[in-house]
Amino acid sequence: MSAARDDSGGWLRERLGWAPLTAALAAYRIPRGNIAFYLGGTTLFLLLVQVASGIMLTLYYKPDAAQAFRSVERITGEIEYGNLVHSFHVWSSDLFIACLFAHLFFVLVRRGFRAPHELSWLTGLMGLVLGVGLAFTGDILPWSQRAYTDARVGSEFAKYVPLVGTWLNRFLRGGDEVTSNTLVHAYGFHVAALPAALTLVVALHIFLLTRRSTPVPEEASRETIPLYPDFFVRQAAALTAVLVVIMTLAIFFERPLGIAADPRLSSPGGAMPPWYFLAIHQILRAAPTELLGIDGARFLVSAACLLGLLVAALPFIDRRGSKATAVLAWVLLFVLILLAASALN
Repeated sequence: MSAARDDSGGWLRERLGWAPLTAALAAYRIPRGNIAFYLGGTTLFLLLVQVASGIMLTLYYKPDAAQAFRSVERITGEIEYGNLVHSFHVWSSDLFIACLFAHLFFVLVRRGFRAPHELSWLTGLMGLVLGVGLAFTGDILPWSQRAYTDARVGSEFAKYVPLVGTWLNRFLRGGDEVTSNTLVHAYGFHVAALPAALTLVVALHIFLLTRRSTPVPEEASRETIPLYPDFFVRQAAALTAVLVVIMTLAIFFERPLGIAADPRLSSPGGAMPPWYFLAIHQILRAAPTELLGIDGARFLVSAACLLGLLVAALPFIDRRGSKATAVLAWVLLFVLILLAASALN
């Protein structure tokens, strides 16, 4: 009986080609203390969690302005385990964006954008933009008063983008104002366009990382570990911890829906956009009327867009990855945290 089990196991390994794959993975070694590797795997895991929970929510969600809020109420109040799945989806979305930012930040600090990883850096930034878009469109779908305010305030940011601001504002809203068309646009992008684009970008990102990697002999450095099984085991332990965190947040920290959207109601005092837009919100709120003869808000958002372009072009500007880049990254992080904190006051 034991021999039969061994034969079946050998047959499966032979058909799947598992042994050569594990041998190839074991030949690659990665820095022992590089947190960016673990953040990358965690980010991908959180994306898969969102896809799985999002599919379950889509079964009951109605993408119609007259029914959207009621359908979410039904999911969270009447469907068995619906509230847990909804909270799981919302919290994993926030953690996904946080991990995206953290992953790119640590790559930046470690100057991991240098050759031959320029394309990996660019696809990572594209993933961040698409991920924020995915989270933002998801925030709109409950069509609560808070979601309506998020749609209005968030699309208002787009108006100040140089050259395409007016068009982008109308495109996001589906017109001049936030209406039922805005919800339809958000739903289409959230469940189809953005996930498809993000899947392609993530696949390309992973391909570029593996394509540009080379096996490192074990004796070359004592500060590395083999990708398989050591790193995989540690990553699995980290993902288990993340799963526990999400489950804890979903059970003990529910996200209230509020009331259904009503365009006739004024936005609540001190209404805030999603947390990942707080820094931009504070910039616009504190912008002077005019700067250098240009509308103050437009000037500052244009400067932020220029900074984003410089970050994207960093591999071609700082080819050697100077330490000054890491210092500037820490300064930028401090400024963004300060702006976000100021927006909450």
